[in-house]
Amino acid sequence: MRGIAVPKREWEDLAHLDPFWAILTEHDKKFGQWNRDVFFETGQAEIDEVMSSCGFARGDNGVALDFGCGVGRLSRALTRYFGHVHGVDVSREMVRLAMAFTPSCSFHINESENLSLFSADYFQFIYSNILLQHQPSREIAKGYIREFIRVLEPGGTLIFQIPYKLSLRYALQPRRRLYKLLRHCGLSPDLLYNRLNLDPMRTIALSRREVESTVLKQGGILVRSYSDHFNRYSMSYVVSKS
Repeated sequence: MRGIAVPKREWEDLAHLDPFWAILTEHDKKFGQWNRDVFFETGQAEIDEVMSSCGFARGDNGVALDFGCGVGRLSRALTRYFGHVHGVDVSREMVRLAMAFTPSCSFHINESENLSLFSADYFQFIYSNILLQHQPSREIAKGYIREFIRVLEPGGTLIFQIPYKLSLRYALQPRRRLYKLLRHCGLSPDLLYNRLNLDPMRTIALSRREVESTVLKQGGILVRSYSDHFNRYSMSYVVSKS
């Protein structure tokens, strides 16, 4: 719990300030400019593309997990392909919004550095996108990868994304550092975000070697990895389990 206590507060701030932009950080959509329907349509387009690449047809393909679900952008889209969808997020406000937007899914607040709320071999499909890169440390991110494999059913499919390196700007993260300092000094999140254009979003990276080693040591099978469009150095990984 200690490792994610500060990030939890940061994501609660973002969930109250600008939840759609916190999930999908398009520059022209900041400060509440996302249209809700368009926002959810991006999730459906993303999942349709992923499902096509993995060979999933629409229907009941079992149970799926959307890790880092936010307000349920991808959870809702997964319901067209899976009989039941679980969404997990650290933010209570994000989960509250997700439940309101898509009550057909099961949403969970997860404040631990594991997925102990699920038993082993539970999910047929697990998806985590633009989320592991915001963990407070590389070790916590690797811990979640191990947990994904633990709760994945043998023969199931896991897809997750994380950068393999950071640009200098993302490595320094001046806006996040200043936000954290001024927040600690008592300034309100609203002032920091809406007036000073600061936000608390952090970014980390895992090298491809680190990811591959973590997957293999946990008993996963790395099916493929590929560069994606989420940021300059972003990689997506497709994993199964024997």
